Amino acid sequence: MQTYDFFVSYSSKDKEIIDGLVHQLESSGAKCWYAPRDVQGRYAKAIVDAIGQAKIFLLCLSENAAASDHVLNEIEIAYNKKKSPDVSPLIIEPLCIEPIDLDAPQFDEIMYYIRRINFISPTNLSSPKAIAQEVIEKNKDYLKIEASKHHERAQSLYFPSERETKRLKIQGNLLKKFDNETYQKLFSKFEQMDVLDVGSGNGDMLMDRLKESKKPFRLLGVERDAQKVEQANANYGDEGKVHFAVMDVNDPEFSESVADEMDKMGIEGFDVIHISMLLLHMESFCSLLRKCRRLLKSDGYIFIKDIDDGLNYAFPDEKNAFERIYQICDRNETSGNRRNGREIYTNLYRAGLKKISLEKSGFTTIGLSYEEKEAFWGMYFQFILGDIKWMYEKYPNNIDIKDDCEWYSKNYEDLFEQFMNDDFVFSLGFQIYLAQK
Repeated sequence: MQTYDFFVSYSSKDKEIIDGLVHQLESSGAKCWYAPRDVQGRYAKAIVDAIGQAKIFLLCLSENAAASDHVLNEIEIAYNKKKSPDVSPLIIEPLCIEPIDLDAPQFDEIMYYIRRINFISPTNLSSPKAIAQEVIEKNKDYLKIEASKHHERAQSLYFPSERETKRLKIQGNLLKKFDNETYQKLFSKFEQMDVLDVGSGNGDMLMDRLKESKKPFRLLGVERDAQKVEQANANYGDEGKVHFAVMDVNDPEFSESVADEMDKMGIEGFDVIHISMLLLHMESFCSLLRKCRRLLKSDGYIFIKDIDDGLNYAFPDEKNAFERIYQICDRNETSGNRRNGREIYTNLYRAGLKKISLEKSGFTTIGLSYEEKEAFWGMYFQFILGDIKWMYEKYPNNIDIKDDCEWYSKNYEDLFEQFMNDDFVFSLGFQIYLAQK
C-alpha cells in the first residue's frame, strides 16, 4: 500500500505558501500528499484514503483554515483514525503558518480535536523554507529526513495563546502550593544566605522562592545546559550576587569548578544547597551529595526535592489504567529513575549527613480548583504522553512500546475526563528532604 510521510491539510486560500512548504519538505526527502495535486478518482475518497496512508497529519493553521469546512472535515477523519485500534498510528501535528490566537472563537471547532496536542509554532514565519525547516527538524529522526544544520529551534507547546500562558502560570503556582511552605521555613533560619543551586535550569523557580523570602542572598547556580545558563544570567545575573555557570555534576572537576566560582563571588561556604528534580536523572548520586556536604557551612542545609512514582495512587481506578501509566513512565528513557525518592535518605546518611528530615511527601488533587487540576494533569500525564510518542518514533519496531503508545493515545481523553471528576483523587510522589551535617 502507498504510504506518505505527511498528509498536508490546509485552506486553498493559503495554497501559495503551502506549495512552497511542500516543495521544501519534498526537497529534504519527505513524501507528501496534498490536494488537488495528488487527488486521483473521487475527491472525497482520495482524501480519506490518503489520511489513512499517512504517518503524520500536518494541519496547517491559519485564519483561512479556521473558516474552511474541508479542513474541519479532514481533522475529524484524522482524529477518528488516530483513535482507531485497527489502523497504523497517525500523528496529528498542528503547524501555525502565521501568527494566530487559537483562543479566538473561530478556532473553537478545530481546538475541540487538538487542544491537548503539541504544536509547532515556528520562530521564523518569513518564508515557506523557514517553516519547513522547523517541521523537518522536529520529525527528522522519525522520518529519517535531512534537516538543515542551520535552523532556529521550534517552540513545542500546547498552543501559543493567552490561555497557554495562563495554564503555565497556574502550573507554576501549583508547584509552589506544594513546596513554598518548606522553602520559607528554611529561609527563615537565616538573616542572609549564600545559596548553591545544583541543576539550576533557567533559574526561574528558585529565584521566585528566594525573592519571596525577602532575605538578602547570594546565589551561584550550576547547570550543564549552556542555553539555560545564558538565559538565567540574562534574567537574573547580578555581579557578585547572582551568577549562573555551565557545569556538569558528573565532571571529575566539578568540586574544583564550584570552588573557583565561589572564590570569584567571595563565598566561603553555603547556607543552603538546593537540588531539585536532578537526582532522578543520575545513576548514582551519593558522590554528589558528599561533594555538596563539603561545601556546606557548619549550620547549613541541603534541600532536595525529587519524586518517587511508587508513592503515587489514583482512586477510583478499577481497571488499573493509572497504574499502567506509571509503568509506562517508568520505562520511558527520558523520565529518569522515577522511584529514586526512596533512595534519598540512605544516600544522604552515607554521604555523612546526620540530621535528615522528610518535610513533605505526596501532592494530591484534594482541594484543587478545576484549573489547578487541569494544570496538574498537564504537568504529569501529558508529559508522559509526549515521551511515549517520542519512544515509539525512536523504536517503531518495539511491540511493547507500540502497544503502550496506541493504548495511551486511544484512552487519553477518557482518562482526562476521569481525572477531572469531583470524586477522583490522585496523589503524586513528590518528596522534600532537608539535611545537615
